[in-house]
Amino acid sequence: QHYYITNNLRKNMASLSIDAANKLAAGEAEAAKRSKDKAELQAMPTRTYLDQTVVPILLQGLGVLAKERPPNPIEYLAAFLLKNKHLYED
Repeated sequence: QHYYITNNLRKNMASLSIDAANKLAAGEAEAAKRSKDKAELQAMPTRTYLDQTVVPILLQGLGVLAKERPPNPIEYLAAFLLKNKHLYED
């Protein structure tokens, strides 16, 4: 029984090591992608950067703001942007 427990423990440890290595590799790949994306964003002209990143959601938010006309427009717009940003992210 001791052999069985030790053998299972060894298998679980190996599995954890593989999972950890895979997570580390995925994290490194994601970091490299973010670095590349940041470099591409930095290279864009200002107008292109804004048109591709914030203008779509900002126009949508401003349209809703103009229609609703809340007493606290800045807070309303900020809340709209935070609530809906997932719809405009890659």
